[in-house]
Amino acid sequence: MKKIVFLLSLVIISTSIYAQIPEKLKRHYTNTFDVFTDIITVKPDNFSPRDINQGFSLSASYVIPFEKSNFSMAVGGGFTFHNFYSDALPKDMIPNELQQDKWGDDFYFAKIDSIKSGLAYSRNKITLTYFDVPVEVRYVADNGIKFSAGIKIGFLIHSYGKYKGSDFLYGTSETIKIKRYGLDNLSQFTIAPVVRLGWKWINVYASYSITSYYDAAGNSKIKPISLGISFTPEW
Repeated sequence: MKKIVFLLSLVIISTSIYAQIPEKLKRHYTNTFDVFTDIITVKPDNFSPRDINQGFSLSASYVIPFEKSNFSMAVGGGFTFHNFYSDALPKDMIPNELQQDKWGDDFYFAKIDSIKSGLAYSRNKITLTYFDVPVEVRYVADNGIKFSAGIKIGFLIHSYGKYKGSDFLYGTSETIKIKRYGLDNLSQFTIAPVVRLGWKWINVYASYSITSYYDAAGNSKIKPISLGISFTPEW
């Protein structure tokens, strides 16, 4: 719900700003909204991701035409929200008294059912929010077919882990909810090539993180391929 409110706020703010932009600049301004799923190709030990890890992003770009050609460059800023669902908890969400020597002293993920026997859960995820700086080269054919390729640099601004399931903290029979903000061992920035192919306002979208979201120097790397759909006005 908070993400929806945040997204709507961004849309309202963007609309208000857009209304104040001179007509000459409006011709160079565009928004992009991506809806995607993260397919995790590199993952930590004891971490089994869900098949669908939905995420979304919203960005605004300034488009610079290459003279009178069909090519242009777009530079902008925006936000991306990733959700990684799995059957494991990061070390910083496990109380010290429940950590086991076999997991080691370094950062790790532990499967939920290995923390205590008989644990069950209905939701377990990590959510990461990045501020992005995308740079793309775009091509628009006269018939409306569009293609773009570029790179997106993301800077981590928010993170949390969320667990809903059996009570492993107090040993009761109740269902508990745990939410921890500011997770440990996360990369503070990411770099991902991005491509889009479409017609007029709808495109297919793909990106791949060449940097890890977790523990760039250790054994807890997470690298996803993001596949989805982009919605844009005509460039």
